[in-house]
Amino acid sequence: MNLAQLGLTLAGIVVCATCIGALAVLLTWRERAASSPERWQRLIVVVVPGAAVLLGVLLWTLLHVMLLWAPGAATAVAAR
Repeated sequence: MNLAQLGLTLAGIVVCATCIGALAVLLTWRERAASSPERWQRLIVVVVPGAAVLLGVLLWTLLHVMLLWAPGAATAVAAR
């Protein structure tokens, strides 16, 4: 365990929390539309693509944090 691993893990936690917050904002924004057709349009045009991107970033970050803490990764991070 070294300082680089801890710093990158903390950054990963911040990215994950930000993605979850952005997902909440997207869903709340969709629900505040005035009419049902407008909610449907917001869902298709903004929320689904935005959620796909945010969930992709979330999963990518979690994967890399797990790889960061895999056996032998400390030497690779320290070597950089």
